[in-house]
Order: sequence, then structure tokens, then C-alpha cells
Amino acid sequence: MPHHLPLAPSRGRLTQLMDFWERSRVGWHAAWYGVLAVTAVAVLALSSAPLAARLTGVAALAAAAALYLVVGTRLLGERCSLARYALYTAGTTACLVVLALVLGPGVALAPLFVFFPQAWAMTPSRTPAVVVVIATPAALGLAQLAGNGWAAASVPDAVATAFLQAAAAIVLGLWITGLVRESESRALLVAELTATRAELASAEHARGVLAERERMAGEIHDTLAQGFLSIVALAQAAQDGDTRERLALIESTARANLAEARAIVAAHAPPDLAAGKEADRLLAALERLAARTSAVEGTAVELDLPAALPPLTSEAEVVLLRAAQEGLGNARRHGGATRVVLALAVDVEGVELTVTDDGTGLAAVPAGTSTGYGLTAMAARAAQVGGSAALADRTDGGAGCVLRVRVPA
Repeated sequence: MPHHLPLAPSRGRLTQLMDFWERSRVGWHAAWYGVLAVTAVAVLALSSAPLAARLTGVAALAAAAALYLVVGTRLLGERCSLARYALYTAGTTACLVVLALVLGPGVALAPLFVFFPQAWAMTPSRTPAVVVVIATPAALGLAQLAGNGWAAASVPDAVATAFLQAAAAIVLGLWITGLVRESESRALLVAELTATRAELASAEHARGVLAERERMAGEIHDTLAQGFLSIVALAQAAQDGDTRERLALIESTARANLAEARAIVAAHAPPDLAAGKEADRLLAALERLAARTSAVEGTAVELDLPAALPPLTSEAEVVLLRAAQEGLGNARRHGGATRVVLALAVDVEGVELTVTDDGTGLAAVPAGTSTGYGLTAMAARAAQVGGSAALADRTDGGAGCVLRVRVPA
């Protein structure tokens, strides 16, 4: 029914329901006026009752039509008062009783087929509708008894007719209203699910944007920021050393940074990886990185690389290369290291990169100091490919730190 929803509808949903009932009013009007008109024509043209009885029946039908026009039309599709509902149903029932008294109960059957659905559609709750569909057949049954002179033999027939009419109207009305309420509940559920799916899509989009932002921040930190620091250091060193050599290194580092920037913008693989062959590109990229670090930073980088690596995903190769860049940069700038060992070890579980330096170590870092964005981003990047990253002091008795990054093969 239009104004009884099992759940609290949104304003938009309620508006849609009201629009539906507004459009359906035409059908209700046509059905009621049509059945009253057909009944009136049948009474006048086909009934053999006296003219006075027929005119009285037509007057009762006209009164029912007028009552519907004044009161009934306002009850469909809007929240009505119980008093107005009682006025309309009681008045219409009285008209049908008059029709049954003057022309017989059979004449009132046709209007009942529309009046009972009206009673269910107009009611603000189920209880008034049940009362109406019980009271109206009962009143018509009394009219039938009165027409038969209150003969005792007519009682079973009148009671059976009233009972069947009431039972059919109740069962049909409850079934229809149950279907309507269930349909409205499902419509509301679908609307809620649609809204929830839109919210989840928005949240997923926001999470993807945040993840991409974090990825870009990590890429910029590990590549462009490190390269700019090297350019600054070289520019400062050029003031006291071989200017031509330093300028050449500045140009080389700037070009490498430019290539990294273009790769990030185009979402391509790092230039060092893209330049090598598929089978050995990570090993070649690490060799170029070590040579460039030694030239730019002045840190001696020793390599301990295997002859070959097991197949690795592109994401895992990027994790190891970025970790090597971060580890070599931190060893010099933060640890003051002069010598670094860059090694790759292969085992049954995967590949482990270690960056071991002879710097000051973590013991020299003040308590409470953050490990920095680079190390945090490195650990997050490794976790995305199922690996891990950890930084700790050396345990072999030497000074400095060791960075370990592991990825699955």
C-alpha cells in the first residue's frame, strides 16, 4: 500500500511510491465509476423489479459515486485519517445495503469486487480493512435475511454467503498487501545495496588514489630525491675540485634523474631495468648503480652477485633495485660510510638483497628518531610483493648497518 512501508523510505523512494499511486488513481476511478455505471444500466434495463425499486437502487449507486467523488478520491495515495476512512466505507456499505434491500443481494456483488480492493488500498493499517471486509458482508447478509422476511431457512444461506465473501476478501487482501510490502522491502533493499555499492566504489577509488600517491611518493624519494641530493653534493664539491669532472658527473646524474622522471610519468619500468636483457637486467642494473654511486658519492661499493637469478616478477625486481638505491644512499649520507658491500643471495625461498656498510650504525641514531620515509616505503613496497625488509646493526663485529630485503622467486 502506498503509505505503509516496512522500512523508513528515503525521500526519493517515497516520492516514487506517491507518483506510482498518483498514476494508478485513474485506474481506480475508472474501475469504480465503471462498475457503478454498468450496475445502474443493468438495474434500469434488465431488472424486472418495480420501477420505484429500480430508481431507489440507481439512487443508491449514485450516492456511492458521489461519496467516492467527495471523500474516496482523497483516500487513495495519501495519508488519510481514520475518521475519513470510516465515513467513506460506512457510507458505501450503506448504499450497497440499500441496493440489496430493494433489488436483492446479487445486485451488490459487482460493486463489491472493486469496493473490497478499495478498502485495502485506502486503509492506513490492516485492521480497519479487515473490519470493513467483515462488516460489509455481514450487513449484506442481514439485508438478505430482511428481504426473505427473516425466515429461519434463509439464515444458513445468508451466513454462508457472508462468510465466504469476508474470508475471500481477507485472504486476498492480506496476500496482496503482503506482496506489496515485500516488493517495497526488496526495492528499498536494492536501493540500499546500490547506495552501499556506490559508497564502496568511492572508498575503493579513494584507497586506490591514496595507494598510487604513496607509490609515487616512494618512487620520487628513491630516485629523484636521491639524484638531486647527489647533484647538490657534486655542485658543492665542484667549487674545490676538478670542475670539468664534477660537471660531467652532475650532467650524468641529471640525465639519469630525467630518465627516472620520464619513466615515473609514463609508468614504465626503471630505466636501469629497461636497459638490460630479460635474463640479467637486475644484475646489470645493480652493477651500473654501484659504479654510479662510487663515482658520484665517493663511496667504495663492492658487489657480491650470483652468476644468475631465478625468474622474478617485474615488481620484485623493482623492489630490489629501489632497496639498493635507498641503502647505498643512506649508507653515505646518514651513516657516513666509506665502504659498502652490495650482495644478492639466492635460496629455495627467494632472493635476498643485503647492503652492508661501515658507517656509524643505528647505535649513533638518537633514541626516538624515526627510521625515515624511505625505509618505511621500502618495507611497504616489499610487503606488496610478499617480501620483507629490515634494517639492523651488523652482527659480525664490524661497525655500520646491514639492510636486508627479501622477495619470493
